[in-house]
Amino acid sequence: MKLAFVVPRYGEEILGGAEFITRQFAEHLPQSEFEVTVLTTCARDLGKHVNVYPVGMTCINDVQVWRFPVDPRFCNTPRFHELTTKILQGFSLTVDEEYEWIDHNIHSPALYAYIAQHGRDYDLLFFVPYLFGTTFYGMTLCPERSVLWPCLHDEAFAYFLQTRLMLESGCGIMFNSEPEKVLAQEKLGIRHPAACVVGGGMVGHPADPARFRAQSGLSEPFILYAGRLDPFKNVAELLTFFVEYKRRCPESLKLVVMGEGGVPIPNHPDIIPIGFQDEQRKLDVFAAATVLVQPSLMESFSFVIMESWSVGVPVIVHGDCAVTRYHVSRSNGGLYYNGFEEFAGALDWLLTHPLERAQMGILGCTYVQREYNWETVIDRFREATILWQNESKTLRTP
Repeated sequence: MKLAFVVPRYGEEILGGAEFITRQFAEHLPQSEFEVTVLTTCARDLGKHVNVYPVGMTCINDVQVWRFPVDPRFCNTPRFHELTTKILQGFSLTVDEEYEWIDHNIHSPALYAYIAQHGRDYDLLFFVPYLFGTTFYGMTLCPERSVLWPCLHDEAFAYFLQTRLMLESGCGIMFNSEPEKVLAQEKLGIRHPAACVVGGGMVGHPADPARFRAQSGLSEPFILYAGRLDPFKNVAELLTFFVEYKRRCPESLKLVVMGEGGVPIPNHPDIIPIGFQDEQRKLDVFAAATVLVQPSLMESFSFVIMESWSVGVPVIVHGDCAVTRYHVSRSNGGLYYNGFEEFAGALDWLLTHPLERAQMGILGCTYVQREYNWETVIDRFREATILWQNESKTLRTP
Protein backbone atom coordinates (compact mmCIF):
# COMPACT_ATOMS: atom_id res chain seq x y z
CA MET A 1 0.00 0.00 0.00
CA LYS A 2 1.39 3.38 -1.00
CA LEU A 3 0.98 6.07 1.69
CA ALA A 4 1.87 9.75 1.97
CA PHE A 5 2.08 11.65 5.25
CA VAL A 6 1.58 15.39 4.75
CA VAL A 7 2.91 17.42 7.68
CA PRO A 8 4.05 21.07 7.93
CA ARG A 9 7.41 20.22 9.54
CA TYR A 10 9.46 17.04 9.68
CA GLY A 11 12.82 16.02 11.12
CA GLU A 12 14.57 14.39 14.05
CA GLU A 13 15.04 17.77 15.75
CA ILE A 14 11.35 18.75 15.53
CA LEU A 15 9.81 18.70 19.02
CA GLY A 16 6.09 18.96 18.24
CA GLY A 17 3.92 16.01 19.24
CA ALA A 18 2.13 15.76 15.88
CA GLU A 19 5.41 15.86 13.98
CA PHE A 20 6.96 13.31 16.33
CA ILE A 21 4.12 10.81 16.05
CA THR A 22 4.16 11.20 12.27
CA ARG A 23 7.86 10.41 12.14
CA GLN A 24 7.41 7.42 14.42
CA PHE A 25 4.74 5.96 12.13
CA ALA A 26 6.74 6.66 9.00
CA GLU A 27 9.73 4.82 10.46
CA HIS A 28 7.90 1.87 12.06
CA LEU A 29 5.32 0.82 9.48
CA PRO A 30 6.60 -2.43 7.90
CA GLN A 31 8.12 -1.69 4.50
CA SER A 32 6.92 -5.06 3.20
CA GLU A 33 3.32 -3.75 3.48
CA PHE A 34 3.54 0.04 3.31
CA GLU A 35 5.54 2.26 0.98
CA VAL A 36 5.76 5.53 2.90
CA THR A 37 6.60 9.01 1.63
CA VAL A 38 6.57 12.18 3.73
CA LEU A 39 5.49 15.42 2.05
CA THR A 40 6.49 18.48 4.06
CA THR A 41 7.83 22.02 3.87
CA CYS A 42 11.28 23.52 4.28
CA ALA A 43 10.26 25.16 7.58
CA ARG A 44 11.61 24.13 10.97
CA ASP A 45 10.29 26.69 13.47
CA LEU A 46 6.65 26.46 14.50
CA GLY A 47 6.17 30.20 14.82
CA LYS A 48 8.30 31.73 12.07
CA HIS A 49 7.66 29.32 9.18
CA VAL A 50 10.91 30.35 7.48
CA ASN A 51 12.46 28.10 4.83
CA VAL A 52 15.47 26.45 6.47
CA TYR A 53 15.83 23.01 4.90
CA PRO A 54 16.78 22.63 1.22
CA VAL A 55 14.07 21.98 -1.35
CA GLY A 56 13.83 18.48 -2.78
CA MET A 57 14.09 14.86 -1.73
CA THR A 58 16.07 13.59 1.22
CA CYS A 59 16.09 10.39 3.27
CA ILE A 60 15.69 10.33 7.05
CA ASN A 61 16.03 6.96 8.79
CA ASP A 62 15.16 5.10 5.56
CA VAL A 63 12.06 7.23 4.92
CA GLN A 64 11.79 9.25 1.71
CA VAL A 65 11.03 12.89 2.51
CA TRP A 66 10.06 15.52 -0.08
CA ARG A 67 10.41 19.16 1.05
CA PHE A 68 8.63 22.10 -0.60
CA PRO A 69 9.19 25.82 0.09
CA VAL A 70 6.90 27.86 2.28
CA ASP A 71 5.52 30.96 0.56
CA PRO A 72 6.36 33.88 2.91
CA ARG A 73 3.59 36.04 1.45
CA PHE A 74 0.97 33.99 3.29
CA CYS A 75 2.32 33.00 6.69
CA ASN A 76 3.39 34.84 9.82
CA THR A 77 1.68 38.07 8.72
CA PRO A 78 0.51 40.84 11.09
CA ARG A 79 -3.09 39.93 10.26
CA PHE A 80 -2.50 36.29 11.27
CA HIS A 81 -1.11 37.38 14.65
CA GLU A 82 -3.93 39.89 15.11
CA LEU A 83 -6.56 37.18 14.58
CA THR A 84 -4.66 34.65 16.72
CA THR A 85 -4.46 37.15 19.57
CA LYS A 86 -8.19 37.79 19.28
CA ILE A 87 -8.86 34.05 19.53
CA LEU A 88 -6.54 33.57 22.51
CA GLN A 89 -8.21 36.45 24.33
CA GLY A 90 -11.50 34.57 24.12
CA PHE A 91 -13.20 36.52 21.35
CA SER A 92 -15.09 34.73 18.59
CA LEU A 93 -14.20 35.19 14.94
CA THR A 94 -16.70 35.60 12.17
CA VAL A 95 -16.71 32.87 9.53
CA ASP A 96 -14.96 35.27 7.16
CA GLU A 97 -12.26 35.90 9.80
CA GLU A 98 -11.87 32.15 10.34
CA TYR A 99 -11.17 31.73 6.64
CA GLU A 100 -8.83 34.71 6.75
CA TRP A 101 -6.89 33.08 9.62
CA ILE A 102 -6.52 29.92 7.53
CA ASP A 103 -5.44 31.94 4.49
CA HIS A 104 -2.65 33.57 6.53
CA ASN A 105 -1.46 30.22 7.93
CA ILE A 106 1.56 28.27 6.67
CA HIS A 107 1.19 27.45 2.96
CA SER A 108 3.29 25.92 0.22
CA PRO A 109 1.87 26.32 -3.31
CA ALA A 110 4.58 23.97 -4.58
CA LEU A 111 3.38 21.28 -2.17
CA TYR A 112 -0.22 21.79 -3.28
CA ALA A 113 0.81 21.53 -6.93
CA TYR A 114 2.59 18.23 -6.20
CA ILE A 115 -0.47 16.80 -4.42
CA ALA A 116 -2.77 17.95 -7.22
CA GLN A 117 -0.54 16.23 -9.79
CA HIS A 118 0.54 13.12 -7.89
CA GLY A 119 -1.95 12.69 -5.03
CA ARG A 120 -3.86 9.94 -6.81
CA ASP A 121 -0.64 7.93 -7.13
CA TYR A 122 -1.09 7.11 -3.41
CA ASP A 123 -3.65 4.78 -1.92
CA LEU A 124 -4.09 7.09 1.07
CA LEU A 125 -2.80 10.53 2.07
CA PHE A 126 -2.64 11.40 5.77
CA PHE A 127 -2.85 15.09 6.71
CA VAL A 128 -1.51 15.94 10.19
CA PRO A 129 -2.33 17.97 12.26
CA TYR A 130 -5.58 19.83 11.59
CA LEU A 131 -4.38 23.28 12.64
CA PHE A 132 -2.18 24.25 9.68
CA GLY A 133 -2.76 25.58 6.19
CA THR A 134 -1.02 22.60 4.62
CA THR A 135 -3.84 20.46 6.01
CA PHE A 136 -6.76 22.82 5.37
CA TYR A 137 -5.70 23.40 1.76
CA GLY A 138 -4.13 20.01 1.03
CA MET A 139 -7.23 18.06 2.09
CA THR A 140 -9.26 19.74 -0.68
CA LEU A 141 -7.10 18.33 -3.48
CA CYS A 142 -7.79 14.58 -3.18
CA PRO A 143 -10.49 14.29 -0.50
CA GLU A 144 -11.55 10.82 -1.64
CA ARG A 145 -8.08 9.49 -0.69
CA SER A 146 -7.40 11.77 2.29
CA VAL A 147 -7.38 10.70 5.93
CA LEU A 148 -7.38 13.54 8.44
CA TRP A 149 -5.09 12.85 11.40
CA PRO A 150 -6.19 15.89 13.41
CA CYS A 151 -4.41 15.65 16.81
CA LEU A 152 -7.49 17.52 17.98
CA HIS A 153 -7.70 19.67 21.11
CA ASP A 154 -10.68 21.32 22.76
CA GLU A 155 -9.75 24.83 21.62
CA ALA A 156 -11.30 27.66 19.64
CA PHE A 157 -9.71 26.59 16.34
CA ALA A 158 -11.47 23.21 16.56
CA TYR A 159 -14.85 24.96 16.40
CA PHE A 160 -14.13 26.78 13.14
CA LEU A 161 -16.69 25.98 10.46
CA GLN A 162 -13.87 24.94 8.11
CA THR A 163 -12.45 22.55 10.74
CA ARG A 164 -15.77 20.74 11.05
CA LEU A 165 -16.22 20.59 7.27
CA MET A 166 -12.69 19.22 6.93
CA LEU A 167 -13.29 16.53 9.56
CA GLU A 168 -16.15 15.17 7.46
CA SER A 169 -14.68 15.70 3.98
CA GLY A 170 -12.12 12.91 3.61
CA CYS A 171 -12.32 9.15 3.51
CA GLY A 172 -11.37 8.74 7.17
CA ILE A 173 -10.23 10.21 10.48
CA MET A 174 -7.36 8.81 12.53
CA PHE A 175 -7.59 9.67 16.22
CA ASN A 176 -4.81 9.27 18.78
CA SER A 177 -7.09 8.47 21.74
CA GLU A 178 -10.66 7.74 22.67
CA PRO A 179 -11.23 11.14 24.39
CA GLU A 180 -10.10 12.87 21.19
CA LYS A 181 -12.74 10.92 19.25
CA VAL A 182 -15.36 11.76 21.88
CA LEU A 183 -14.48 15.45 21.56
CA ALA A 184 -15.08 15.31 17.80
CA GLN A 185 -18.34 13.43 18.18
CA GLU A 186 -19.94 15.05 21.22
CA LYS A 187 -18.70 18.65 21.05
CA LEU A 188 -18.19 19.13 17.31
CA GLY A 189 -21.01 16.86 16.15
CA ILE A 190 -18.80 14.84 13.78
CA ARG A 191 -20.34 11.57 12.57
CA HIS A 192 -17.79 10.23 10.11
CA PRO A 193 -18.38 6.55 9.20
CA ALA A 194 -14.63 5.82 9.08
CA ALA A 195 -13.37 7.42 12.31
CA CYS A 196 -10.82 5.16 14.01
CA VAL A 197 -8.67 5.35 17.15
CA VAL A 198 -5.14 4.08 16.51
CA GLY A 199 -2.77 5.73 19.02
CA GLY A 200 1.01 6.02 18.99
CA GLY A 201 3.59 3.29 19.31
CA MET A 202 6.36 3.07 21.89
CA VAL A 203 9.59 1.10 21.89
CA GLY A 204 11.28 0.33 25.18
CA HIS A 205 14.91 1.53 25.27
CA PRO A 206 17.42 1.13 28.10
CA ALA A 207 17.95 4.25 30.17
CA ASP A 208 20.58 5.05 32.79
CA PRO A 209 19.47 7.55 35.45
CA ALA A 210 22.88 7.48 37.13
CA ARG A 211 24.53 8.59 33.89
CA PHE A 212 22.42 11.74 33.72
CA ARG A 213 23.01 12.53 37.38
CA ALA A 214 26.76 12.05 36.98
CA GLN A 215 26.91 14.22 33.85
CA SER A 216 24.71 16.97 35.29
CA GLY A 217 25.98 16.90 38.87
CA LEU A 218 22.37 16.80 40.05
CA SER A 219 21.95 14.62 43.15
CA GLU A 220 18.67 16.01 44.52
CA PRO A 221 15.22 14.57 43.73
CA PHE A 222 13.51 16.42 40.91
CA ILE A 223 10.25 16.68 39.08
CA LEU A 224 10.47 16.91 35.31
CA TYR A 225 8.73 18.92 32.64
CA ALA A 226 9.48 17.71 29.10
CA GLY A 227 8.19 19.31 25.92
CA ARG A 228 7.80 22.61 24.14
CA LEU A 229 7.93 25.77 26.26
CA ASP A 230 4.72 26.95 24.69
CA PRO A 231 1.82 28.93 26.20
CA PHE A 232 -0.55 26.27 24.86
CA LYS A 233 1.25 23.69 27.04
CA ASN A 234 0.37 25.53 30.28
CA VAL A 235 4.06 25.68 31.25
CA ALA A 236 3.78 29.10 32.89
CA GLU A 237 1.27 27.76 35.42
CA LEU A 238 3.57 24.87 36.31
CA LEU A 239 6.48 27.26 36.87
CA THR A 240 4.31 29.46 39.09
CA PHE A 241 3.04 26.45 41.05
CA PHE A 242 6.55 25.13 41.60
CA VAL A 243 7.88 28.48 42.85
CA GLU A 244 4.97 28.68 45.33
CA TYR A 245 5.51 25.05 46.38
CA LYS A 246 9.18 25.77 47.12
CA ARG A 247 8.22 28.87 49.11
CA ARG A 248 6.07 26.66 51.34
CA CYS A 249 8.34 23.60 51.33
CA PRO A 250 11.97 24.71 50.99
CA GLU A 251 13.42 21.20 50.77
CA SER A 252 15.95 20.01 48.19
CA LEU A 253 13.42 19.25 45.40
CA LYS A 254 14.30 20.64 41.95
CA LEU A 255 12.33 21.20 38.74
CA VAL A 256 14.17 20.17 35.57
CA VAL A 257 12.79 21.75 32.41
CA MET A 258 13.68 19.81 29.26
CA GLY A 259 12.67 21.54 26.05
CA GLU A 260 12.80 24.77 24.12
CA GLY A 261 10.34 27.54 23.32
CA GLY A 262 9.15 31.05 24.02
CA VAL A 263 7.92 30.78 27.62
CA PRO A 264 10.46 32.52 29.90
CA ILE A 265 11.91 30.44 32.72
CA PRO A 266 12.26 32.25 36.08
CA ASN A 267 15.73 32.79 37.47
CA HIS A 268 15.22 30.44 40.41
CA PRO A 269 17.93 28.32 42.09
CA ASP A 270 15.73 25.20 42.03
CA ILE A 271 14.58 25.45 38.39
CA ILE A 272 17.09 23.88 36.01
CA PRO A 273 16.58 24.36 32.26
CA ILE A 274 18.47 21.83 30.15
CA GLY A 275 17.04 22.56 26.70
CA PHE A 276 16.73 20.02 23.90
CA GLN A 277 18.37 16.64 24.49
CA ASP A 278 19.24 13.80 22.13
CA GLU A 279 17.23 10.60 22.34
CA GLN A 280 19.46 8.65 24.75
CA ARG A 281 20.10 11.51 27.13
CA LYS A 282 16.38 12.34 27.07
CA LEU A 283 15.56 8.82 28.25
CA ASP A 284 18.21 9.07 30.96
CA VAL A 285 16.56 12.28 32.20
CA PHE A 286 13.14 10.62 32.29
CA ALA A 287 14.53 7.66 34.23
CA ALA A 288 16.29 9.91 36.75
CA ALA A 289 13.17 11.94 37.54
CA THR A 290 11.15 11.37 40.68
CA VAL A 291 7.95 12.21 38.84
CA LEU A 292 6.97 13.77 35.50
CA VAL A 293 4.48 16.66 35.54
CA GLN A 294 2.40 17.15 32.39
CA PRO A 295 0.43 20.41 32.92
CA SER A 296 -0.91 20.68 29.38
CA LEU A 297 -4.65 21.06 28.86
CA MET A 298 -4.43 20.34 25.13
CA GLU A 299 -3.24 16.85 24.27
CA SER A 300 -4.51 14.27 21.83
CA PHE A 301 -2.11 11.53 23.02
CA SER A 302 0.86 12.87 25.07
CA PHE A 303 4.03 11.01 24.22
CA VAL A 304 5.88 12.42 27.21
CA ILE A 305 3.75 10.58 29.75
CA MET A 306 4.23 7.37 27.74
CA GLU A 307 7.99 7.96 27.69
CA SER A 308 7.97 8.53 31.44
CA TRP A 309 5.97 5.37 32.08
CA SER A 310 8.18 3.37 29.72
CA VAL A 311 11.07 3.88 32.18
CA GLY A 312 8.87 3.30 35.24
CA VAL A 313 8.38 6.90 36.42
CA PRO A 314 4.85 7.98 37.47
CA VAL A 315 3.18 11.17 36.29
CA ILE A 316 1.07 14.04 37.56
CA VAL A 317 -1.30 15.49 34.96
CA HIS A 318 -3.81 18.32 34.82
CA GLY A 319 -7.33 17.18 35.63
CA ASP A 320 -8.86 19.41 32.96
CA CYS A 321 -7.11 17.52 30.15
CA ALA A 322 -9.46 14.67 29.20
CA VAL A 323 -6.76 12.72 27.35
CA THR A 324 -4.04 12.64 30.01
CA ARG A 325 -6.61 12.07 32.77
CA TYR A 326 -7.97 9.17 30.70
CA HIS A 327 -4.53 7.55 30.48
CA VAL A 328 -3.86 8.04 34.19
CA SER A 329 -7.25 6.62 35.17
CA ARG A 330 -6.87 3.57 32.91
CA SER A 331 -3.34 2.80 34.01
CA ASN A 332 -3.26 3.92 37.66
CA GLY A 333 0.16 5.26 36.71
CA GLY A 334 -0.15 8.64 38.39
CA LEU A 335 -2.34 11.37 39.83
CA TYR A 336 -4.18 14.39 38.46
CA TYR A 337 -4.83 17.82 39.93
CA ASN A 338 -6.98 20.91 39.60
CA GLY A 339 -5.45 24.04 41.07
CA PHE A 340 -2.40 24.62 43.24
CA GLU A 341 -3.57 22.90 46.41
CA GLU A 342 -4.25 19.62 44.59
CA PHE A 343 -0.94 19.95 42.73
CA ALA A 344 0.91 20.38 46.01
CA GLY A 345 -1.03 17.55 47.62
CA ALA A 346 -0.29 15.14 44.77
CA LEU A 347 3.38 16.05 44.85
CA ASP A 348 3.58 15.70 48.64
CA TRP A 349 1.95 12.27 48.52
CA LEU A 350 4.24 10.92 45.82
CA LEU A 351 7.37 12.28 47.51
CA THR A 352 6.45 10.71 50.85
CA HIS A 353 5.25 7.33 49.51
CA PRO A 354 8.21 5.89 47.61
CA LEU A 355 6.85 2.33 47.43
CA GLU A 356 3.48 3.41 46.07
CA ARG A 357 5.26 5.82 43.70
CA ALA A 358 7.34 2.98 42.31
CA GLN A 359 4.24 0.80 41.94
CA MET A 360 2.52 3.56 39.96
CA GLY A 361 5.52 3.69 37.64
CA ILE A 362 5.30 -0.07 37.12
CA LEU A 363 1.56 0.12 36.38
CA GLY A 364 2.18 2.90 33.87
CA CYS A 365 4.88 0.84 32.18
CA THR A 366 2.54 -2.16 31.97
CA TYR A 367 -0.13 0.03 30.38
CA VAL A 368 2.25 1.32 27.70
CA GLN A 369 3.53 -2.17 26.93
CA ARG A 370 -0.01 -3.52 26.62
CA GLU A 371 -1.74 -0.72 24.70
CA TYR A 372 0.99 1.04 22.75
CA ASN A 373 3.55 -1.52 21.68
CA TRP A 374 4.15 -1.19 17.95
CA GLU A 375 2.71 -4.60 17.06
CA THR A 376 -0.65 -3.68 18.64
CA VAL A 377 -0.67 -0.16 17.17
CA ILE A 378 0.17 -1.39 13.66
CA ASP A 379 -2.59 -3.99 13.93
CA ARG A 380 -5.06 -1.19 14.72
CA PHE A 381 -3.66 0.87 11.85
CA ARG A 382 -3.87 -2.07 9.44
CA GLU A 383 -7.53 -2.67 10.33
CA ALA A 384 -8.29 1.03 9.94
CA THR A 385 -6.73 1.20 6.46
CA ILE A 386 -9.26 -1.40 5.27
CA LEU A 387 -12.11 0.82 6.46
CA TRP A 388 -10.54 3.95 4.97
CA GLN A 389 -9.95 2.28 1.60
CA ASN A 390 -13.53 1.03 1.47
CA GLU A 391 -14.78 4.55 2.20
CA SER A 392 -12.40 5.89 -0.42
CA LYS A 393 -13.87 3.57 -3.03
CA THR A 394 -17.37 4.71 -2.05
CA LEU A 395 -16.40 8.36 -2.51
CA ARG A 396 -14.87 7.60 -5.92
CA THR A 397 -17.97 5.81 -7.18
CA PRO A 398 -19.97 8.07 -9.56
